[in-house]
Amino acid sequence: MSVWPRGLRLSTATAFVVGGLIVAATPERAEAQFYPWGGWSNAQPWQQQKQPRRVRRAPRQYVEPTNEKPTAALPKPSGPLVIVVSLNRQTLTVYDDGKQIARSPISSGKSSNPTPTGVFSILEKKPRHFSNLYNGAPMPFMQRLTNSGIAFHAGELPGYPASHGCIRLPYSFARNLFDITEVGARVIVSNDDLTPVQFNSPDLINPLPAEVAHDAAGNAMQTASAGGVSDLLISRANAATASQTLTRGMAASFRSNERDRLAKGVMEAENAKAAADEQVAAAAKAVQDGKEAIKTARAEDARLAKVVGTTAATAAKETKSFKALTARLAKIDPSKLDAEALEKQSANELAEEKKMVDAVNAAAAAKKAATEQAAKTKQAIADAAALEKARKIAADDAKQAETVVADARKALAGADALEQRKDMPVSVFISAKTGRLTAKLGFVEVIDTPITIADEGQPLGTHVLTATHFTEGDRNLRWNAVTMSPNSSTPAYSTRKKRRHLDEEYVRSAGYDTDPAHALERIEIPHDVSVKLAELMKPGSSFIISDFPLSRETSERTEFVVEPWRSRADSSFYRYY
Repeated sequence: MSVWPRGLRLSTATAFVVGGLIVAATPERAEAQFYPWGGWSNAQPWQQQKQPRRVRRAPRQYVEPTNEKPTAALPKPSGPLVIVVSLNRQTLTVYDDGKQIARSPISSGKSSNPTPTGVFSILEKKPRHFSNLYNGAPMPFMQRLTNSGIAFHAGELPGYPASHGCIRLPYSFARNLFDITEVGARVIVSNDDLTPVQFNSPDLINPLPAEVAHDAAGNAMQTASAGGVSDLLISRANAATASQTLTRGMAASFRSNERDRLAKGVMEAENAKAAADEQVAAAAKAVQDGKEAIKTARAEDARLAKVVGTTAATAAKETKSFKALTARLAKIDPSKLDAEALEKQSANELAEEKKMVDAVNAAAAAKKAATEQAAKTKQAIADAAALEKARKIAADDAKQAETVVADARKALAGADALEQRKDMPVSVFISAKTGRLTAKLGFVEVIDTPITIADEGQPLGTHVLTATHFTEGDRNLRWNAVTMSPNSSTPAYSTRKKRRHLDEEYVRSAGYDTDPAHALERIEIPHDVSVKLAELMKPGSSFIISDFPLSRETSERTEFVVEPWRSRADSSFYRYY
């Protein structure tokens, strides 16, 4: 029960109500009211308040560990480097001219994000890099291996695979390795600890001599390199007909002539494409004219159909009228008519008969015209169909001409790229899966051609051959070989049922007994391609021979990437990057 008297309670409530009305009616209160749309009851338009400026968070910094034992600087390489990563041993080994110059522990991808195995190269180098996949994680001394994110970088090494797929290195070693590598350096990732071995074969393409050596009598002498090249430059069937030794100058001359031929081919292809386009335009116009002819013929069909209907009705009416007249006249006795009436009756009968005959003839003429027009319409439709067929043929020819132009331009671009980059080492990839040879200078493709492989269907194995330095002056090359063992495929995959790429198709794996010498014996390269390759051979050049196709990671921004783990017999299990 309230302790306040009733009268006092009522007066207090009344005072509060009146006070509220007074406050609401004051101008200050009206201005304080919030109406986003403005207008009445709001003295001033609403203005959005400025938001405080967001301060961008500074990227995470990687602090060099103080408890890590520093490693000595790595020696400057004397030739092309080959970096071998062993996932089973969790090690990275650097080879220079087949000799080990550095070795380091690593931490590769954990089981949920395993590091892919295969043949790679360094695509990009950045001393300071942050991941765009994993919350800006720092990746010091990053050296990219794939476009999908696999790379070398400094990181924590717990003693077991712990990364998201990258290959972590000790900080000081990552810095030292960063200092001696170059973009394009070969990287081989395998389960096993592979070692480059010295390799030689008469089927290797060796460099062309700068000029032909002559003996005292002035006769051309066979150089050491010519013997190594002859098997591939000149087919074994006509090797006896070879009467001269190829030199770099001769090859350059051949290449110049080939470039002129390709340029002429591009011009001819473009002219053929222009002519094909004109044919397409003419055929399209003819088709349009044919459609217009069909439209006109069908309009005439409709008009004649109306005429046939009208004349047929008129003929029927006149025939009926004439029959009625003759029926009436048949009931009249001519003997009871005088000469004038009989003559009038005969004139009427002749006039009606003429009208009937004219109407019937007009109906017959209209029907005949309609029949003839129907035949013309049918012919117009047939002609239009033939014109459409011709247009499709012309379009197909134009499309084929466009393909020829694209191929010719690609070949010319490859020739120009080869000329611009001829001083760079050449990388050659041979795939038994596709039966093609592809060559790149840097990351630019300069050759792509079909080849012949003996004993088709038998595995070649996956071999990486690297030319380390010249021997005998510049007449020969020393080669090292690394052969990937057949069990070097990543064991962990996530389930995916449908294949999407060529590199996922099953490829029969080679056994442990495969060797690069036997693989080279089975490969026959076209003569003109061998000449181009022989001219480009120099230290740093490489051959990759594989049963597998190029990985989807290969692009215009990479060298050759081969990932055997993607091609497996259990086609329902794949990992997708």
